[in-house]
Amino acid sequence: MASRKRGLKFCPETNDLLYPREDKERRVLEYYCKTCNYCVQADPSEWCVYVHATIVDEKDKITTLYDVTADPTLPRTRDVRCPKCNHNEAVFVSEPTEQGMTLYFHCVACREKWRDYV
Repeated sequence: MASRKRGLKFCPETNDLLYPREDKERRVLEYYCKTCNYCVQADPSEWCVYVHATIVDEKDKITTLYDVTADPTLPRTRDVRCPKCNHNEAVFVSEPTEQGMTLYFHCVACREKWRDYV
């Protein structure tokens, strides 16, 4: 497999940066110089201009701020026990689901997260 040449491209006339744009009439990607209007068509191996990779960890499906327990605007309860440290105070948020309501708890002592279906 041929190696893909990624990186910045520069104008051979002015040494300025070449910027990507779409030629809408020909429907191709090209690089152009803003200074001298130099333009070159991109090779198909260069059609990917930007890559954004996201790694999702299955155990972190519940996305919350790390220090959510310090937020004074969130409701607290003393009616639950943390499954990890057995502490009796937790911050909670609710989310409606197809089955009813889901409560997400965050222990104020050890920051353990768990959920309960109501």
